[in-house]
Amino acid sequence: MVKKQIVFDLDDPRIFNLADVISNKTSKKILNYLAEKESSETEISIDLKLPANTVNYNIKKLLETGLIEKTKNHFWSVKGKKILIYRVANKKIVISPKSSSVLTSILGSLVVTGLIAIGIKSYAQVQSTNVLNYAQDAVVSEAGKEMAVAGSSAGMVAPEIIPRTFEVASQMPEVWIWFLFGGIVALIIFMILNWRKL
Repeated sequence: MVKKQIVFDLDDPRIFNLADVISNKTSKKILNYLAEKESSETEISIDLKLPANTVNYNIKKLLETGLIEKTKNHFWSVKGKKILIYRVANKKIVISPKSSSVLTSILGSLVVTGLIAIGIKSYAQVQSTNVLNYAQDAVVSEAGKEMAVAGSSAGMVAPEIIPRTFEVASQMPEVWIWFLFGGIVALIIFMILNWRKL
């Protein structure tokens, strides 16, 4: 996907080249010329009656700032040298102060990750409580059946089964901790990859 704009923040070192190019009469002549037609350095030099080294210098500056670009077309000189063709880049130039939008989005993502982790924890607690209630109901029901069949007391059966149920319920994985940990790791990786934009 081709970017439709060139973004400079005030701390971008390319902004000095942009200021240099915009204030340079020769660069502006070359830009105006390339706005009319795609051309090589030699054609620009001949048509604008400029020295080849001056054209070459200004072309490099214009390329660095992104105001012009190389086309896919080219031709070969008699000596076998590849001659590049240049054109004006069809892009908007945006100059803005250094924005904290990346930092804001990271903080927002961290808050959302924390809220989702709390939601997962709440859901897991409700499910754990449901499992314990179900297990207690099953224990009481089983104890009642055993009392009816064997004539034993419910107090002997329930104490054996209930601790095992609590043990199984307490060993359920803490999914919310893993989610929170994964979200934080993902944000750290994102910050490392985009440290220049922060």
